[in-house]
Amino acid sequence: MDLIIDTSGTEFQIGGPFEPRLDKDRVHRRDKQGGTNLPLYAVKLVAWTEDDTETILVTVAIADPPKVTRGQSVRVDRLQAMPWVQNGNVRVAFRANSVVPVAAGKPAPTPN
Repeated sequence: MDLIIDTSGTEFQIGGPFEPRLDKDRVHRRDKQGGTNLPLYAVKLVAWTEDDTETILVTVAIADPPKVTRGQSVRVDRLQAMPWVQNGNVRVAFRANSVVPVAAGKPAPTPN
């Protein structure tokens, strides 16, 4: 089930660099779910809305993640929430098709 999040009205900023997603053997995980077999990276984002701010960790399948700096504005395309349960605790994982830096001084374009 795809739970796509409406990100209109949300501004995103980088909270840290893209980091490789590693399995338990410290091997770089690959995108099997999306069928691209690209390496998976995670990036911490700060999501700003009119009423709230939240920090989320978003996984992206990408061959070469962009170089980003903390606080840099980004556009997030097709943000997906994937709830799961571990030991009775409900968690949510986030995934996006892309996280793209926005040029300084320009507003983030609306995702398609």
